Amino acid sequence: MTTAHPDQHASTEHRDPGPTGLATDLADTVTTVLGSIDGQRITHHKGVVLAGTFTATPRARELSRAAHLQGDPVRVTVRFSNGFPSTEERDDTVGDPRGMAVKFYLDDGSTTDLVCQDWPVFPAPTPEAFRDLLRAQHEGPDAAERFLAENPKCAAAGEVVGAVGMPPRSWATVVFNSINAFRLVNADGEGRFVRWRLDPEAGSHPLGEDELAGVAKDYLFDGVAGALPIRYRLLAQLAEDGDDTTDPSTAWPAEREWADLGVVEVTGPDDTRETGDDVLVHDPMRLVDGIEPSDDPILRIRPYVYAESVRRRSGAEPPPHLT
Repeated sequence: MTTAHPDQHASTEHRDPGPTGLATDLADTVTTVLGSIDGQRITHHKGVVLAGTFTATPRARELSRAAHLQGDPVRVTVRFSNGFPSTEERDDTVGDPRGMAVKFYLDDGSTTDLVCQDWPVFPAPTPEAFRDLLRAQHEGPDAAERFLAENPKCAAAGEVVGAVGMPPRSWATVVFNSINAFRLVNADGEGRFVRWRLDPEAGSHPLGEDELAGVAKDYLFDGVAGALPIRYRLLAQLAEDGDDTTDPSTAWPAEREWADLGVVEVTGPDDTRETGDDVLVHDPMRLVDGIEPSDDPILRIRPYVYAESVRRRSGAEPPPHLT
């Protein structure tokens, strides 16, 4: 079964007003709290778009019948980005949720997306809790402390996020996590829930505290060309009975199996995307047969938030052909 993507509808007017309204509320909150500006993405303003390929392993074909997981090389567009909404932000900002998004181009003309960030968990279990967390933080330390005391899952997630530590040495040395869960379905109809991870073949290497003072403001983006080719292993953490597939604020046990599903190799700049009127959107709910979404509410709201972001970037409703 192919999962319907909200961008396949004619306009947001025909969508369920529930998620659309919540997405607008989330966008308004993020804009107010983090200072997003018109004409840009709501978050992840500062990014670089690159080209490459993905080649799946035989293990990938065992777990899923998805077209890009069958072993033939697939063209991809990769975007590395800083998370906070500022094109002028320093690359060495501590605590920035950096992102790596991958778009896979399939032979039938369709696309599917993988969206990851370097935080190992999401700060809240639901969209509403995330909105209220941001509002409490914006109100001040006392309000934030009260909120965390009343919402222990957010408090626990905050401790995990806070332990991420120093910025990376380069875009080639960051571990990225999908956070949300998906169900892989193989050719026999057998399903298994997974969470994705993009693991750098160069290893995970953060800056040392003594190095912070010496790095340039744009060192990650200025250095990306010299780091090419960049290779990432696509890993899938396999859920077991009892693992929560709907709460992105809680990690699965570390001993769960990680299956190696292939290699994303970033080889150079992509001059075909984000040129002219092109709108590049990486959406984890843009799925193909062989990959199904979980009932994670954070995952389910994301297409509507991205659609609202596109509307604010371009001044128009998102067209049905966004890829």
